[in-house]
Amino acid sequence: MSSGELERLTSKVAKLSGWKLAVWVGLFSLVLIGARMAWIASFQAADQPHAVNGELDLRNWEFSSTRALVLDGEWEFYPHMRWMEEERSAEAPGDSHATVQVPGPWNDAMQPDNPTPYGYGSYRLRIYVNPANEASYSIRVPSVRNASMLYINGRLHRTMGKLAETESEYAAYNVPYTATFLADGQGVIEVVVEAANYKDPRGGGIVRSLRFGTEEAVDRETKLSTSMQQLVTVVLMMHAVYAFFLYLLGRRERILLLVSLLAVSVMLLFMLSSEEKPLSFWFLINYEWGFKLVHLSMVGIAYALMNCIKNWAPRRWRTIYPGLGSVCAIATALALILPAHLLILIQPGYFLLTGGALFTAIVFMLRASVNNSRDNVYLLLAAIALTNNAVWTYVGMKIKVMYYPFDLIVATLCFMLVWFREYFRAHMEAKRMAAKLQEADIQKDRFLANTSHELRNPLHGILNMSQAVLDRERQWMDEKSVKDLGVVLTVGRRMSQMLDDLLDAVSLREGAPRLLPQRIALQAIVAGVMDMLQFMTERKPVRMDNRIPESFPLVWADENRVAQILFNLLHNALKFTEEGEVVVMAEVRGKLACIRVRDTGVGMDESTLQRVFEPYEQGQSGSRVFEGGFGLGLGISKQLVELHGGKLHATSRAGVGSEFVFTLPLAEDQTSSCASEREAHRLPATSRPLAASEAAAAREPAAIAEPEDTIGLRPRILVVDDDPVNLSVMESILSSENAELFLATNGKQALEALERQEWDLVIADVMMPRMSGYELARAIRGRFSVTELPILLLTARSRTEDIVNGFLSGANDYVTKPIEVLEFKARVRALTEVKLSAHERLQMEAAWLQAQIQPHFLFNTLNAVIALSDIDPERMRGLLEIVAEFLRSKFRLRQMNALAPIQEELQLVRTYLDIEQVRFEERLQVVWEVEECGDLQIPMLTIQPLVENAIRHGVMPKLGGGTVRIRVVRRDAHAEITVEDDGNGIEEEKQARVLDPRTKPEVGAGVGLLNTDRRLRRIYGQGLHIDSKPGQGTKVSFVVTKELEE
Repeated sequence: MSSGELERLTSKVAKLSGWKLAVWVGLFSLVLIGARMAWIASFQAADQPHAVNGELDLRNWEFSSTRALVLDGEWEFYPHMRWMEEERSAEAPGDSHATVQVPGPWNDAMQPDNPTPYGYGSYRLRIYVNPANEASYSIRVPSVRNASMLYINGRLHRTMGKLAETESEYAAYNVPYTATFLADGQGVIEVVVEAANYKDPRGGGIVRSLRFGTEEAVDRETKLSTSMQQLVTVVLMMHAVYAFFLYLLGRRERILLLVSLLAVSVMLLFMLSSEEKPLSFWFLINYEWGFKLVHLSMVGIAYALMNCIKNWAPRRWRTIYPGLGSVCAIATALALILPAHLLILIQPGYFLLTGGALFTAIVFMLRASVNNSRDNVYLLLAAIALTNNAVWTYVGMKIKVMYYPFDLIVATLCFMLVWFREYFRAHMEAKRMAAKLQEADIQKDRFLANTSHELRNPLHGILNMSQAVLDRERQWMDEKSVKDLGVVLTVGRRMSQMLDDLLDAVSLREGAPRLLPQRIALQAIVAGVMDMLQFMTERKPVRMDNRIPESFPLVWADENRVAQILFNLLHNALKFTEEGEVVVMAEVRGKLACIRVRDTGVGMDESTLQRVFEPYEQGQSGSRVFEGGFGLGLGISKQLVELHGGKLHATSRAGVGSEFVFTLPLAEDQTSSCASEREAHRLPATSRPLAASEAAAAREPAAIAEPEDTIGLRPRILVVDDDPVNLSVMESILSSENAELFLATNGKQALEALERQEWDLVIADVMMPRMSGYELARAIRGRFSVTELPILLLTARSRTEDIVNGFLSGANDYVTKPIEVLEFKARVRALTEVKLSAHERLQMEAAWLQAQIQPHFLFNTLNAVIALSDIDPERMRGLLEIVAEFLRSKFRLRQMNALAPIQEELQLVRTYLDIEQVRFEERLQVVWEVEECGDLQIPMLTIQPLVENAIRHGVMPKLGGGTVRIRVVRRDAHAEITVEDDGNGIEEEKQARVLDPRTKPEVGAGVGLLNTDRRLRRIYGQGLHIDSKPGQGTKVSFVVTKELEE
């Protein structure tokens, strides 16, 4: 019966008026009494004869197949004699016997002058039946204290216990048994029961009525009696188990344990002391433990019953409960310690304890039902049924009848209904309170969500203003102020992340967010998330390890949400790990991918582990509490995993570490029509908005004007993405941009492409295997500045931390997925124009370098020509030819980034050096160490600026001049070119600024070094290497890669 049905039933009964209630109670009592009397009548044999002087004449009795007789009356009794052994001996038993009343103890007959319950003896009864009746007969023996042997017509049929003439050889065991037999030819049945008792002080012998009849009748009554007792057992067991599980699964109320204890105690008492003793047949219980369990159950009944009715007891009675608990504890200890024969001596005390509790319970129940009859109707009915059972139990000692269970069952049911009604009332009240709390929780979430929205704008204003002040005033602020303002920004960003988590939690509670599943690579996402969180490992010895192989199957999930899940789990792991490692692993389990995030942090105890996914839970380890955040990240991750059809759980050991495991479906198992359609069109799930936007752009061709190609070159764009489908989409989008595209599927291919030629823009996905987009951006920035090669990052993550991390890695711009095509094209055009502008600037610098012929150089050269015309005309003509060749080389039109034979560059250098040697004569010494170069090619004007710089700023400032050494060394994979002088050298501080593009050029700075370095880096991936010491000279070198040159 449910709580609602019970509540409705009790409310209907409670609405009965006083006289109607009295009528119903009266009818209930009459039904109980009538049912009991009908039961007695159905099993009581009318005018049954009784045994007289050891004989029972049933020759004229009509035996029924449904009803047995009781063998009550006068039996022959032979004290201190075993009848069958005497009969078999040479001497006959004689007439030394007495007659005893059966059932009843043998105390007076055993020793008339000094009655005793102890000893042994034999009962004998002769039954006369009609010899013409050839039916099988049975005798049911319920109890013979405390060992017995049953003989029928001289034949042993059953033995119970070990019967002996001395106590040392005697073994007590007393359970019911049945014997089946036939009468002899004259219709005589001689029944002999040999018995012994050396333990039970109450009395020995046959203490309960033996039942006799046809085999069918005895068997039927035995089965019926056993069934009735088992019915009571089952009813009590059901209530005991029901109450116990309500206690375990519910509110842990003590009353439920008491109800369960009461039901179990009553059940044990009936199963061990009733006529059939069913527990003795189910379990092998010896004589000693049978008595102990009976007395323990009596104590359990008294204690549980008195505590169950405590609320109905008058206030003054409640003072006895501490003493009652002590009495029950003593009684329990005695039942466990004392042997059976001593325990029987104090058995009246147990009867008094149990009977007193029962009587008190009936009185209190009647009193409570009378005082408030409408609310305690079932309590009144239980009291009536219990009283009826007690009265008829006493009457049943005089009237031999089959065991009757129904009034006890009715009393138990009514009693349980009373307690369960109270429990269900409390349960309904708890449900109403829970509903109110849930509504309050919803209001709380709404309040927090609204508050979060209201706080975001001012918080971002504070962050932006603080960042602006820090950037603007950093050079005038002291170190502590800069540090404090940095702390303000850190705390503010943490608050912003907390507000985002709070909004996510509220969104998940109000309804599942829309997922955009697609085929994604876990290894790439993990690499990208680890890159985002690398800053958390900077100040502690913690290593992050991505152990997911590149060959791991793709999963079907929302990339943005999976990144959020991993971000929360890894952030949590790093937060609670002071040293060691944080590892991410994955394995395939059937149709699922199982991802593990394991750390060697502080771990969690069992109580914390049980609450770890609950909202607003903060982790702690011992006395240390880890603060920061609302405690929502793990709960959000669990809900997001479940939205994908997976599960998230955690295991942990305090002081060892924790492991979070979640599952996602594998992509191979997705066969929906949408997935098939996307595969057919080569469009991933995230590109659906992108494709729609592209269609819109096609319908609106005038939305963005096409840029004019001012330099006649198509922009070269390098697109990097691990998903070939996404690469196809990018190619489709950028096909209308008049751009030259190269598609790479990983960072390694992208870097190799950068080695082969010059690029105007790199578009890279953040989440890629082996090398994330962040790592690729940092690698590119090691060779190119933000203007030399712009980078556009693509990702599904749009949080502020992700965008900042992208810019810190060197990206020029950031586009989030799903991509809007018009916006994407606009950003691509802007970045390619930046690159083209930088290219034009570099060309102008190169042109300036190519065209620079300083006036003083021409003036000095012409003076040298004039001087030689008087003293050495031949040398003058040679010098003029050299000057002419030098000017032709200087003004030769050639693409500055194009490669030319090294011989042309060396010829230009020789020409220049010839002129300078004519000018400076002995002050300038030149040493050539040039190996055979073959067809080696290098960019134009790369060696000559280095030589000119060595002469102007290295050798000539010295009073005595110096030496310039030009060295070209050819290796297998590269060639190394070095220009070395023994001039004044460069100071260390100035040396660091020579190749820094952010340094403003100084008057008299190095000639063309920065331009040469930038061109070499763009072509070969590495620029000039300067090694200089003041007063010792300078060595400038660079490397030409042979593969690229070829």
